[in-house]
Amino acid sequence: MKKYKLLMDPVYDEFIMVERGGALEKILDSFYLQRLRYIRQLGPCYYVYPGAEHTRFQHSIGVMWLARKALNFLKLKDYPIDESLSTAILVAALTHDLGHSPFSHALEGIIIPQRHEELTLYALKSLSEETDLKRDLIDNVKKILSKEHPFPFSYQLISSQLDCDRLDYLRRDAFYTGVSFGKIDVNRILVSVLVEDGELIWSSKGFNALEAYVMSRYEMYWAVYFHKVNLSVQVLLKKIVERIKELLLEGNSLQMDHTLSEVLKEENVEKFFRLTDGNVISSIYSLMDSRDSILSDLCKRLVKRNFFRTVEVTPLEVLQYRELVEKAGFDPRFYFEVIEPSKVAYSYYSPSGMDIIKVKVEDRIEELSNVAPTDALKALSRKVSRTYVVLPEEVLS
Repeated sequence: MKKYKLLMDPVYDEFIMVERGGALEKILDSFYLQRLRYIRQLGPCYYVYPGAEHTRFQHSIGVMWLARKALNFLKLKDYPIDESLSTAILVAALTHDLGHSPFSHALEGIIIPQRHEELTLYALKSLSEETDLKRDLIDNVKKILSKEHPFPFSYQLISSQLDCDRLDYLRRDAFYTGVSFGKIDVNRILVSVLVEDGELIWSSKGFNALEAYVMSRYEMYWAVYFHKVNLSVQVLLKKIVERIKELLLEGNSLQMDHTLSEVLKEENVEKFFRLTDGNVISSIYSLMDSRDSILSDLCKRLVKRNFFRTVEVTPLEVLQYRELVEKAGFDPRFYFEVIEPSKVAYSYYSPSGMDIIKVKVEDRIEELSNVAPTDALKALSRKVSRTYVVLPEEVLS
């Protein structure tokens, strides 16, 4: 009889089961996955929503659990998935975020120049050595995460316009921020899962849940991920780290976390994986007393919640606001940022392009919004072009 480790997940109000002695438990207890306990899923969003303290560790387990449910539903529908492929998909779901930076997307590419997807593949190589996982398993996981696996559904379950990653973070982020519109019917969506010609599609019987998913994604996009205060804190964090890095590379000695200092100077990937949110926060508190006036000011702004202001502008006004920052005596490299939401990590659903939500209606396959009886989904999916500038509050007064 198999034995399982039980992990209670308040988001789904059920136990997540992990087989003892198996590949998933080995990864769960590994250095690389345990590190994610100390990296918040939504970066500095807790400055806006105090409950948003959940972590990449919780999210990773949730994605694995939803992937397991999807695979079980496919097996019940007699879709043939062998055990080795199932295991590879579950491992990919569990490890897909290993490469995230402290504060997640807020500092991605800032501490070291690689994207989190590249760093995840690096971590998988080291993880295989730490856990003695079979080489074939790790190779298949890499193919899934790189979207090179011969069966597209294997990676579409984890990374597509409708996948277990998005389903979990929308539901989890809504739960911990306290907003109501992200509470999507995950089980109704997953029971609608289908595979045809190796591609992931969804049954039209789950249309109402699918429609609610697109609507929830849109609302979460603007109310949580692109909340103006959240944007301003992300910019402030980024500017602090950029200033630290500049000073270190100029040869300055700073009273800060030693590991973070080494990684910023050397861009050492192995040491990067020793960094968590804590290394950054402890450095910021220490550097409030820095002799560098810019760094000291930026750190004090974060600690004392004197954030920058986020202002929506037209593209033609960007230069005007930058000039205001310069006239006020601020270095725009560290006190000015332009943000275009359509060009960053989180996004609302777009029905154009190759990566779309495919729905099976009787004997044909359609894009989701084409199945809808109204144009509501098309309206929500229409690209919204917005431009924000982020700058000190005092510049505007």
